[in-house]
Amino acid sequence: MRIIQASWIIPLNAAPVESGYLYIEDDGTVIHLNDIAPITDHFEVEVYEGIVCPGFVNTHCHLELSHMTELMPEATGLAKFVSQIPQRRQECTLDPAQSIKHADRKMHDAGIVAVGDISNTTDTVKVKKDSPVKYHSFVELFGLDKDKADILLADGLKIVEEYRSSGLSASLVPHAPYSLSPQLLEGVYSKSKDQLLTIHHQETPSENELFLESKGELADLFERKGFDISSQLGFGKNSAQYSLLPYLPKEQKILLVHNTCSEATDIDQIETHFTHAYWCTCPKANWYIERRLPNYDLWREKNLKITIGTDSLASNDTLSVLEELKLIQKNFSHIPTNELLSWACKNGAEFFGYDELGSFKPGSKPGVVLIENVDGMQLTPGSKVKVLV
Repeated sequence: MRIIQASWIIPLNAAPVESGYLYIEDDGTVIHLNDIAPITDHFEVEVYEGIVCPGFVNTHCHLELSHMTELMPEATGLAKFVSQIPQRRQECTLDPAQSIKHADRKMHDAGIVAVGDISNTTDTVKVKKDSPVKYHSFVELFGLDKDKADILLADGLKIVEEYRSSGLSASLVPHAPYSLSPQLLEGVYSKSKDQLLTIHHQETPSENELFLESKGELADLFERKGFDISSQLGFGKNSAQYSLLPYLPKEQKILLVHNTCSEATDIDQIETHFTHAYWCTCPKANWYIERRLPNYDLWREKNLKITIGTDSLASNDTLSVLEELKLIQKNFSHIPTNELLSWACKNGAEFFGYDELGSFKPGSKPGVVLIENVDGMQLTPGSKVKVLV
């Protein structure tokens, strides 16, 4: 047995405990937590300054893009960013396989215990099989050519099966409302019943412009490239009404990613339709690409289930959940660290159905992370992670 004592222990299934004691089995299983010093000296107490919390859950990552670090220019806007990825991906001189392995190890060292990973290929299968990090692979499809929907769907299902045959959980998902034809959307959803879904959602003003006004940077980009976006043009409604609400039942569990430009009416529509909607934010990527952040005060007012993602090393300099939290608290200092950690741990575990992760409830094995260099319960620019379990 181990006894861990810290300035603050934030269990997330109960209130924070100042100068608390966390009792765990040698294998990391939580026994109990209290603020009473042990009455026996049979066990040495590990004493730490800082915040102890469960391991982080990174709900949105692109591990495949880990070799693209420092390749993409900042503040270009999403349309230009997306258009440059294929060419920049080919120009990269780093070994993709080694970059994936290194990024996985860095996430583990950053206290991340589970990841929702966007996968367009099977390039990450081997690393995920051998990793101490728990992965769910979202096999992502996109395509605007209505005549190719069946081919794309078949290719995606083969990738899903390769992950599953390797003992890894995976589900088929759409990329974004603007990048799928209605035929492909319908095909993805028909093959994903009762499975976890995610979608990039309202990440940029040009997504709203495309659907509501048939114009904007995304519309211009697709037209220059000769893509058929006739289904998106003239739609006159928001992207959720195009890509989600007509297809999915109320009880579908869905993770909406980015939501940087979601207004109150957009949120209300989705929250009214779905009983299990989760809202993922990737603040460092949003800032990297468009120099904007979501309206977290609105999200909190709407009592949304918020999770944290890191996106990719094409749009971020780290895959660290703590660094995402630091950026949020820098710009929204009134959001308590305890609440941010619920986003970073508990809510993500709940979305994936990982009952053993996300909090220090007795019998669970969520990992144990120490956040050092804090100011009371407030994060600082120098805050960093040390993995204890």
